[in-house]
Amino acid sequence: MARDKQRFGVEDVPVASFSDLAFLLIIFFILTTTLVATRGFLSEFPSGERSEKQQKKATTVSLRDGKISFNGAETDLPGLTRELAALKLHDRTGDDKLVVLEAAGKVEYQDYFEVMAAITHAGGALCIIRETEGER
Repeated sequence: MARDKQRFGVEDVPVASFSDLAFLLIIFFILTTTLVATRGFLSEFPSGERSEKQQKKATTVSLRDGKISFNGAETDLPGLTRELAALKLHDRTGDDKLVVLEAAGKVEYQDYFEVMAAITHAGGALCIIRETEGER
């Protein structure tokens, strides 16, 4: 007697209820996300008023083609030294000590060094800006 081989067929997995389940999950997530209240924090924005400190401009020394300018007014090295001494930079702190040194054009190293030494001797903190030929 020959044995009949039983062939096991591939049974289909029942997937008819997956669409119902997916629909229920979508509805669940939509409902639960709308019920959660969004939480934030309260903050006060600063007013648009300017304080005196913001209105003050930084002290600027410019070296351009061999000429020295202090806050826009042309001066010489002894005049610059007097102006810096009058500011009393030794008594100041933080950003109040800042002196912006701009160098543009043809500036000799000796002039640059003397102005830098005058600012440092007066107690200022240097911020150096250099302009190249392409930036003019």
